[in-house]
Amino acid sequence: MKKTIITTIKLLVIIVFFVSCKSSSYLLTNNDYSTGVDFTTGKWLLNNLDFPANNNEKLTNTTTSFFIEQLNDRYHYRENTSGLLIPHQIAFNPNKQKLKELKTGTGFDYFINITSKKVKDDIGSIGLYEDDYSEGKNQSEVAIEIYDLNLLEIIYKQRVIGTVHANQQKSVWEDQKSDKLIDNITFHKSADKLLLGSLKKVLKDLKNKSIKN
Repeated sequence: MKKTIITTIKLLVIIVFFVSCKSSSYLLTNNDYSTGVDFTTGKWLLNNLDFPANNNEKLTNTTTSFFIEQLNDRYHYRENTSGLLIPHQIAFNPNKQKLKELKTGTGFDYFINITSKKVKDDIGSIGLYEDDYSEGKNQSEVAIEIYDLNLLEIIYKQRVIGTVHANQQKSVWEDQKSDKLIDNITFHKSADKLLLGSLKKVLKDLKNKSIKN
């Protein structure tokens, strides 16, 4: 009997989670690049990754694992590469002169530049609404540019915005007491999780459009 009750409770929690979980959306904002890159040739350098400190390791591991898979021993991470003569900050959308300086200062064929930021972090992972109507959102974004340092041009760029909105209208059941209170709980993706989701989305777009080994 006790085992049956525990199983029922677990099932109820799972159902409530999927019913109450606010779905996140990921928007690819750049449609100018219908093709990706050719991963089969050249030496590639990934710029230092500046992710938020609290989930830097997970995001960095996700990124480096992706490029190792695509490039094998032709992949290099700036932090672990000596002899580079380039500025600490590499701005997006560089002109040909900046790309020429990157070529001279690195000696690589391709340069990968990735940035990320948490745009909004208004709502917690779990929300218990007490007002008739609550609103707010969590939002993060990840952007990537890849430069061909031989042709001195940008060959791929993409930005993904991950968003989840609160906008939760109270249920008619919430006017009831204790046994219906669970209807008032909503689960949200945090801005940190949206960062990881956005990163995976942009890497998936790059992989799907590119020539791979």
